[in-house]
Formats: sequence, C-alpha cells, structure tokens
Amino acid sequence: MRVAVIFVLFFIQQLFVGQSSIARQMPPLPNPGDIKNVTAVGPSWDSFTNLDGTGLYHEILNKVFGLYGITVKREYVPSEWGLQLIAKGEADFHTCYDKIDPPFVMARVPMYENAFFVFFDKRRIGPWHGNASLEGRMIVCRIGYYTEKNFEVPVLLHQVQTGTSALGMVLLGRMDFYVDDLTLIESSIKETSMSFNRVDYDIQVAGHRAYFPVFADTERGAKIMELYEAGMRRLHETGELEPIFRKWGHPYPRYEDY
Repeated sequence: MRVAVIFVLFFIQQLFVGQSSIARQMPPLPNPGDIKNVTAVGPSWDSFTNLDGTGLYHEILNKVFGLYGITVKREYVPSEWGLQLIAKGEADFHTCYDKIDPPFVMARVPMYENAFFVFFDKRRIGPWHGNASLEGRMIVCRIGYYTEKNFEVPVLLHQVQTGTSALGMVLLGRMDFYVDDLTLIESSIKETSMSFNRVDYDIQVAGHRAYFPVFADTERGAKIMELYEAGMRRLHETGELEPIFRKWGHPYPRYEDY
C-alpha cells in the first residue's frame, strides 16, 4: 500500500515538473501596453463569422486577444470597405486575405488554411481534368477574394459582389466556373433563389492557400499584429487552438510551417 502511494506521489510530481518545464520553454507574451480594444472587419461568412458572434474566426480572435484582456469588436462589411476602414484608422484588421498589397501588411500566422473549389456545369465543361479543365476558362469570384495568381494556369477572372451572384452566372451559362471555399459555395447554393438540378453540376478542388489577417502599416497595426501572432503560437503550443477548428468542422493549419 505504501509503495503504491509513493508511486502515485512520484507520478504527480513528474507530471507537475513536466508541465512546469513546458511552461518555462514558452516565450513570454508581449505586453499589450495601453491597447484595451481592437476592431476586426470583414463580411459575415457561415461558420467563420456568423452574425450572432459565433464561428471559427470569432472564437479564435476572442481566445487570442483574451490572453491579454483585450476585447474584440466586429464590424460586418464587404472586404473592400473593410480595407478602407483600416486605411482611415477606423478599424484595426481584416479577416482574412491570402495576398495583400501596400499600404497594408499581412500577419505571418494564418487563421485558416485549406483547399479552394470550383462549381461548374458538367454538361458545359465535361469530365474534370484539374488544371487542364481550368486553363483559358472564365472564372467568377466574389470581389477581392481571388486573383489570377491563385491559379497555376492562365484563366479569365471576373468579380461580382456576392457568392449567389457568382453561382447564378454559372447557372445561367455566363461563366464557366465559380470559385470559393467549399463552405461558401454550399452557402451560396443554399441561399440562391434559382432552381437547378444538382446532378448536372460538380464541385472540385482547384488549389490550396492560407488566409491571414491584414493590418494597417502603422505603429498600432504592428503592435496588434505582434499580439495576434504571439497569441496564435501560444494557443497552438498549449493545444487550445486545434479543438476550435474541430468544433467548427474546419481543417487544422500546419502551424509548425509558419
């Protein structure tokens, strides 16, 4: 009995020492200074930024900035409008872009990483052959979401305001492909008022990319980006980040690569 008690006490001690060792190995979080609130902007996306305050991005940001006691406010606006608010100093960062041009800067740690897909009419395109099927074709996307550089072959890219508009252009035969995240394509299908036979259409992987928050190239922007990056790395190291992705049914990014 005494031996068993000693063994249990030894196990508890080693567990505590191990956890303390892990904690000591983690770099300290940066000091947030006088930053008490941050404002994130961007559209409302199903399961990412739901209007009720739930979703992958909401939960990640609340968790990250909660490490510093910072409150996150969200404004739901179109992507281009969101960038204008950041440029004018009326918002702190946008979620999310895969590429950005000055005067904005992109974080080095992504919030999301996955494949992007194309929706198309099988009767128009024929059997799917990957890039060979995309080459030289007319592709429609939401404004600001994709560029020709996202594709490995030359394409003709057209941009519209909403996913349902993009979907409608394919249904009407005006475009060859509608490109988006799979979740957003499914949302557009759910929201459209146009009727069509799903058997005649297909959805296939068109490529892969990672998505990063975008900040202003200012002293405040740099500080908030530093807090975000350090917080994301901390949550990844402690194992608190991955369950959030599982909860919302999204793939976990390869954070060790960033």
